[in-house]
Amino acid sequence: MSQKLDKEHVEQIRELRQKFNTTSIELGNLTIEREMLKAQLSSITTRRDELMSRFEMLRTEESELFQKLTDRYGDGQIDIEQGLFIPNA
Repeated sequence: MSQKLDKEHVEQIRELRQKFNTTSIELGNLTIEREMLKAQLSSITTRRDELMSRFEMLRTEESELFQKLTDRYGDGQIDIEQGLFIPNA
């Protein structure tokens, strides 16, 4: 035989269900946001790796250029604004 629940208990069950629903939706949204951030971080990491590789290539290029300049002009300083080589004394 069925028994009618107290109005207070029915309301408590409804409120609890609503809280579960709200929490589940928020959890789902947060999970989606986390996955999007993971993808964004992966993209940033890839770009950073590319830039670090380019940076290292530029350092090598710079080193090679300075070696060529040293071979041609000797030890000294370069005034890029004036386009001058100033030999060490």
